[in-house]
Amino acid sequence: MKKRGILFFADRLPPLSGGMEMHGGYFIDYFKDHLQFPLLDVVSKDKDGRDTLVFKETGEAINYHHFNPEIVFFNSGRWIEELEEIRNQFPNALFLYRTGGNEILKAPLVKNHILDHFLRQRYWVKVLNQSIDVLITNSVYTESRLRDLGITCSFFRSVGGVNSEALKSVKKKVSSPLRIFSAARFVPYKNHKLFLRIIKELVKLGFSLNVRLAGDGPLLDEVKAFAQEINLLGSVTFLGVLNNQKTCQEIANADVYMQLSGDVLTSVPGGRYIHSEGMGRSILEALTAGTFVIAGNSGALPEIVKGDKGILVDLFPEEQIVKVIAQTLQNLPSKGEFDPTYCWSHIFAQYKDLFRRESASCN
Repeated sequence: MKKRGILFFADRLPPLSGGMEMHGGYFIDYFKDHLQFPLLDVVSKDKDGRDTLVFKETGEAINYHHFNPEIVFFNSGRWIEELEEIRNQFPNALFLYRTGGNEILKAPLVKNHILDHFLRQRYWVKVLNQSIDVLITNSVYTESRLRDLGITCSFFRSVGGVNSEALKSVKKKVSSPLRIFSAARFVPYKNHKLFLRIIKELVKLGFSLNVRLAGDGPLLDEVKAFAQEINLLGSVTFLGVLNNQKTCQEIANADVYMQLSGDVLTSVPGGRYIHSEGMGRSILEALTAGTFVIAGNSGALPEIVKGDKGILVDLFPEEQIVKVIAQTLQNLPSKGEFDPTYCWSHIFAQYKDLFRRESASCN
């Protein structure tokens, strides 16, 4: 069995707890000592934006001639302006990039001062088409958006990435008061104020609710103030940042996971783009745990929230949202069965199949 070494580029890693960080941490744990696809090292960025090695940090500039990877895997678009140079260092390696899509549409640049957002997107598309062999995405929705942008390299879809062991729960009965949990950064497209307005109306209708919100973000203080303004602090608890283990425990013990993410037109220098839910890791975790999901009908969520595992709600008018959710809560099903479909082991099994197939085609 021929070994095929991996050089892994990961922008941020645990203890940070976003989807990219969790993927990076589990990727390293899985492939670090893998017999066929061993991890040669991890390239990350320090606080000053300089490349640094995670395994063999020397404090000096990275000498890529020390490596001979057959697979170069990017967990972030942070290296977009260095990508062609890295590609030239390893012309025979398989280049892969995992993306949720939003950063490509946002298309930030640091060194190239391109003022127009459309032209920055063109730069990203050109570099990706010239340097990446396979773009790993998380949904049909993401693929469609990126194809519309002009990306022509091969696509590979891999949906999931959850800590399945932390999501197993024996809790089956609906609790009183009803426990609703949400783990989402406090940013515009997560719609926390809409979420709280809906909760307020449900309380007015007589629902006894224990709402628990995890996360941080630029809008956290504003959302807390809004909860106080509408007299919801008796029903809503702000938990702050939780690590993935604690987040999974909250999800497994909740009666409902609720997240009203929407598609939000977002301004950036020189233009605008639509920021949306490419998949939603916390929603995948809830589906894995068997916790009923109530989610906004937006982005890629219709691809996973279906059947008896949850409902999607259109995000206007608000009166209709309240009506649909109230009817759902009145007839809330018992806890669903644990479903391992989205666990990390399945994701990495898919990656290994991809590595074998693409590496063979390169030889």
